[in-house]
Amino acid sequence: MKPKILILGAGYAGIIAANRLDKQVKDVEIILISESSGFQERIRFHEIASAGQKKERNIRDLLRTNVSFLQTKVTGIFPKEKRIQVEGSNQKINYDYLVITLGSSGIRQMNANENSIQSKGAVSEFLKKKDHSKIQNLCIVGSGLTGIEMATEWKHFYPKSKVTIVDRNPFASSFSKQGRDYIKNFFVENNIQILDQMNIAGIEENEIRFENKTKLSFDCIINCTGFQSPNLLKESGFKTNSQNQIYVDAFLRSFEFPEVFVAGDSAYLENSILRMGCVTALPMGAYVADHLANLIGGKNLSPFSFQFFGRCVSLGRKVGMIQLTEGNDKPKEQIIKGKWGAIVKEMVCKFTILSLVLEKKLPFRFYFWPKGNPIKGKTKLIPESIPVGNLVT
Repeated sequence: MKPKILILGAGYAGIIAANRLDKQVKDVEIILISESSGFQERIRFHEIASAGQKKERNIRDLLRTNVSFLQTKVTGIFPKEKRIQVEGSNQKINYDYLVITLGSSGIRQMNANENSIQSKGAVSEFLKKKDHSKIQNLCIVGSGLTGIEMATEWKHFYPKSKVTIVDRNPFASSFSKQGRDYIKNFFVENNIQILDQMNIAGIEENEIRFENKTKLSFDCIINCTGFQSPNLLKESGFKTNSQNQIYVDAFLRSFEFPEVFVAGDSAYLENSILRMGCVTALPMGAYVADHLANLIGGKNLSPFSFQFFGRCVSLGRKVGMIQLTEGNDKPKEQIIKGKWGAIVKEMVCKFTILSLVLEKKLPFRFYFWPKGNPIKGKTKLIPESIPVGNLVT
């Protein structure tokens, strides 16, 4: 009987894993499961939230013919029994291998009236319930990449509105001094207020109270702080961290269940350089496909390795900045800014979709990523009942 592989989640990691695996292993059943029929470019959610809905891509159109697509919600994962439960059905689907790429669509909720742009559903809800023309005082909590891009995108489309970004940490702390100064100057020039190193004491209906006794009024608040993977992962018995990410080893396998692989934001590797984002989701998804193909074929296995080259941030529609980094994600004192920064940023965004499309259409593996910084740490050996070839560590 040919192996059955279930892939949960149809984001960047899930789609590239399905297509890449199909090209390498012919005698296998691959089923991709997603609650939605449409693929949204998550790296453009701040654009959609500011300017409105863009044309949606159909997930089925992004998949190779031999990959089965099941549109449903996964309500239970039973790794001890090697099966899952889906919504509206008592039937449980068995698997030989499971690939979890469910991402991080949740947030750490601060207030019942807050908004989010972390998921397709959250963005749609924001567009439905908020009249953009009536938002005159927007507050964004969190000054990471998502918060910075949301603040500048909104200011581009609604230049007369007041925009404030709030963070308990120093503003744009992940950038070099040159990069941080450039972003700060852009915020000042465009009248975007920065309130950093401010601890929130409480949030009322339309007001934030800070621990230093000051207050900030708003008519709309967007939470761009810590993101969460689904509670389902923790509830299913996997070892998870505070963000519900599954602990994985150097081969992106669950510690407890070695036939379960995790890629993208749902994976957590201790003491690694990896962070959430499309920049790591694509290579992790591609690696899992290559790894599984070798595993099924009894070939050598090598641990996942990856190195960064830069950090992209859009500052509205016409300006951007590329923060060049070392392979370990440490920022260099080198940036690409202004119009050219925006052009490079847009090219990177388009390349992610191009990678998915060409991975589907071409008969050979297309996507590649900068390798380096091999993941080190705990590795639980796969049971002898699973053909693994020779592990190369």
